[in-house]
Amino acid sequence: MKDNQNESEQKKAKVVDIYNHVIDLISIDANLLQKVIHQATFLFVVEKSTSRVFCHKRSQQKQYQAGAFSTCFTGIVLECEDYRQCAKRKLTQETGLDLELQYLNSFYYESKKNKIWGQIFYTYYDGQIINFIEDPKEVEGIELMSYREIVIREQNGETFTPESIQALHFLNKRVLRQ
Repeated sequence: MKDNQNESEQKKAKVVDIYNHVIDLISIDANLLQKVIHQATFLFVVEKSTSRVFCHKRSQQKQYQAGAFSTCFTGIVLECEDYRQCAKRKLTQETGLDLELQYLNSFYYESKKNKIWGQIFYTYYDGQIINFIEDPKEVEGIELMSYREIVIREQNGETFTPESIQALHFLNKRVLRQ
């Protein structure tokens, strides 16, 4: 774990202003990132035949929202990449897949724990992702869920990352339409 922390400290995230202009770089650390606006990607993998979303349970080793479900694969945009490159990196890192991505939209999200300028991407995949997980430090498991199922599970007290829920609503309005 210590090696992983040192590696994270060496990577830099982009700090942006309210207009999404890069103003600084900062070490990737949950405590530091919650104090500044940073860039992140939200990548949805959708089963084309059913319009269900591949959700995943975040590893207990994650600094932020450990053990919570996420409706999408998220990543902090590093200093050496743009949003699309970040989304591709996270797709490969967390699923082992290399698929074409569609851009959906950008949005701003703010809570007590996070301030994010995000871009949403999506792709279609009809297959088993569970066999492709390469890094158990990132993902504990993957589950296919419909938009309605996610909403019901969240209402019933299951923990989902709040920014992934906001991104899911954008996806539903323009892509899933459930």
